Amino acid sequence: MRSLPKVFAILSVTISSIASLGAQQVPKIVQGTLVAPGSAPFHLSAKVSDGMDATIEMFWASPNKWRRRVVSNEFAQTVIVNGDQVFEHDSDNYFPVGLHAVTTAMVDPKPLLEEYKPEGILLTKANGASTESGTTCFDPNHKMCVMHAFGLKETVAVPGHTVDFMDYKEFHGKRIARRLIYTVSVGDYLTAEITDLEDLKNPDESMFAITAATPRELQIVSATLQEPDLRSLAVETPQIIWPQALDGAETGKASFYIAIDPKGRLREVLPVKTCNERTNDSAIRQIKSWKFKQATKDGFPVQAEGILSFDVNTRAWGPVNTLSNEEMRKMASNVVEPIVPPGAFPPNSVYKLWVAVDIDGGVLEKIAAGGPPMLFGPCDAALRQWRFRPIMENGQPRPYRGLVEFQIP
Repeated sequence: MRSLPKVFAILSVTISSIASLGAQQVPKIVQGTLVAPGSAPFHLSAKVSDGMDATIEMFWASPNKWRRRVVSNEFAQTVIVNGDQVFEHDSDNYFPVGLHAVTTAMVDPKPLLEEYKPEGILLTKANGASTESGTTCFDPNHKMCVMHAFGLKETVAVPGHTVDFMDYKEFHGKRIARRLIYTVSVGDYLTAEITDLEDLKNPDESMFAITAATPRELQIVSATLQEPDLRSLAVETPQIIWPQALDGAETGKASFYIAIDPKGRLREVLPVKTCNERTNDSAIRQIKSWKFKQATKDGFPVQAEGILSFDVNTRAWGPVNTLSNEEMRKMASNVVEPIVPPGAFPPNSVYKLWVAVDIDGGVLEKIAAGGPPMLFGPCDAALRQWRFRPIMENGQPRPYRGLVEFQIP
C-alpha cells in the first residue's frame, strides 16, 4: 500500500468532536446500493492501485444471478451465483481485508454502515460534514475544513475499515462513487476506481452456468468477532514488549484489527487507534507471532476478524535511564562514522542523535539532539549501517534508548 500525506492526523485529534457529530444519527450516505433487489442489471469494471495492483469485474443480473472476478498480486477469486448454487474458486483461503472492503463497498455500502459505532468517524452529506462542493469539515463548528478535487467526499470509519467515497455519478437514479479510498493508517491506503459501469443487456447465460457447486466449507466467509471471542481463539500470546519511544505518550491504550484465515493463521494486523503511533510497527511485528486456532460459524471454518486492545507502557521494559554515547557504541557492531567533505564543517563539530532500539535490535526511531543541521544526513547514513543488539534481562531481549554522538575531525 502507498503512502500519502492525508488529513487523518487531524481526524485523530478531533475524533471526539466527529463522534458527537454523527452519534445520534443512523448512518446514511449518498452511495447507492447496486445489488439491491429490483436494481438494474449491470456490468462493472474497476481497478485497485497504490500498493496493490488488482482488477474487479462483476456481471450482475439479480441478487441470485451474478458473477464476479477479483484478481490481484496477492489473491484471485471467481464467484458465480445462480439460484441456490454457488461456485467459488480462490487462489488462497484468505481474502485481504482492504481488497474485500472496497470490492464490497463499491456495490453495497450497507455492510460497512452496519458496523458503524458512535466512536467511529462519519463525515457525510447527511450529517453536514461534507458538501456537494467538495468541502469536508472535521468539527461541528466547521472551522477545520478542506476542499477535495472530486466534489462530494464522504468518509465512514469503523474498526479495520475506513472508506472514502468520492467522484459520484448517476446510474439508474442512484449516485455511485467512482473512486473509493481504503485507509489502513495515516498515509497507508488503497485506491479503487470504477472504470466502467454500464447496463448489462442480454447477458450470455453461459457466464452464470455452474456445472459443480462449491461446498460451503470451501467458500470464504468473513465473520467479525467481539474481542473476548477473538482472544478465546488465541493459543500462544507472547507478551507485547513495548519499545521505548523517544517522543509521544508513554502510557495509554492501543488497538489493532486482526484477520485470521479459516485455518487459524494470522494474516493481517492493522493499527486502529493508539496513544503513540511510534510503537505501532513493533507491536504489529510482535502480534504477528501470536498463534490462533480456527474460528467456525454454523459448523464451518470462517475468516475471523476483529479488534485486539492493549495497555501501552513505553517505560515498562528495559533500562529506566537513557544510555550514554559510550554505552550505545558498546551495544553496536559495524560501527562506521559519517563521511563529509573535508573542510565542510568546523573542526571537532559534534552531532548528536537520540536513538531508540527495539527488542530485535532494530532502530525504532531517531531524533536530532544537537549539532549543525546539515550533518543530519551524513550521520543518519552512518547510523543506518550500525547493527545494535538488544539488552538482555533474565535471558529476554529488552528495548532501550540512548544518545549517539558523532565527532567530525
